[in-house]
Amino acid sequence: MINEALKVAGYFGVGFLEMFLATQRTYWISKGKSVAAALLVFFESLIAFWIIFQIVNNIKGSDFLIIAAYSAGNAIGTYINLEKFPF
Repeated sequence: MINEALKVAGYFGVGFLEMFLATQRTYWISKGKSVAAALLVFFESLIAFWIIFQIVNNIKGSDFLIIAAYSAGNAIGTYINLEKFPF
């Protein structure tokens, strides 16, 4: 049970990080900070490929909680970046 909770928390954290970076990248692009945006894209790509690898190798159709946690992390990462970090 603890292992499953850690897995769910991990996917939430990765989803949060991914969308936090994506939102920041969009902001930096709008401000013309191309080097910073490119650096974020590099890390976003690493995260995306890790997620794809995990889905292909480990997630079963019954792992809805993991999918929901990842999606919630995406949503909250975007919200916090937009609402809590003044641009």
